[in-house]
Amino acid sequence: MSTSLTNKLVTITGAASGIGLSTARKLAGRGAVLSLADYNASNLARAQEELASISSSPKSIYSTTLDIRSTSAVDAWIAETKEHFGRTIDGCANIAGFHPLWTPKNIEEISDDEFDEVIQINTTGLFKCLRAQLAPGILSSPASVVNVGSVSGLIGFAGDSAYVASKHAAHGLTKCVSKEAGKRGVRVNAVAPGQTNTPMVQAMAVEKGVLPTPPVSLQREGQPEEIAEAIIWLLGNESGYVTGSVYRVDGGMLD
Repeated sequence: MSTSLTNKLVTITGAASGIGLSTARKLAGRGAVLSLADYNASNLARAQEELASISSSPKSIYSTTLDIRSTSAVDAWIAETKEHFGRTIDGCANIAGFHPLWTPKNIEEISDDEFDEVIQINTTGLFKCLRAQLAPGILSSPASVVNVGSVSGLIGFAGDSAYVASKHAAHGLTKCVSKEAGKRGVRVNAVAPGQTNTPMVQAMAVEKGVLPTPPVSLQREGQPEEIAEAIIWLLGNESGYVTGSVYRVDGGMLD
């Protein structure tokens, strides 16, 4: 097992469930120091308790209830993370995201509020996290930032314009910021999961009926732990010459 993340300070948004929680579990098990953030306070409290039991020290887990749409809240979380641990941040996993549970809608059927909600979380919220993380004096050098995009950020899907647009933007932010931050020793990459067995996808199945098996080479949906492994590789030293990339983790969906 790699030890390149031992004692590294990593921030995680969306840390209380799904891919975020799976990433946090794996990082805690590998000795990382974690600053967790999530919108759901009760889920976050349970996650912190679990992760403290996995970690070598309960003091290595810090958590903050966070709405990434709030500039002041995001800025405060990043600043407080650095102050709490008394050190710069070595890695950031920006995983928080949102998909509406509506049935597919053509663009002429989507309201302003529906479109704005998706963009505010998946695009503007990510922008605010990146801006806070890349502020002077926050990140170590070297450091690694990993954003979670989607296969929806690589192709188009009828009836899902808002989400698809938000994830294309997330990939664009990743590529731009990687070029800005590289001279500081900061790598910025993204993973693009396909359909993954997360609480969000499970909720969509309840809302829409059973989701069909995605048309992928492996003929199954992904598991959060599988996406987490790709995130951890990008956070670690083993991917030290990788930046500005978007890694598909989709079971062969686009092949």
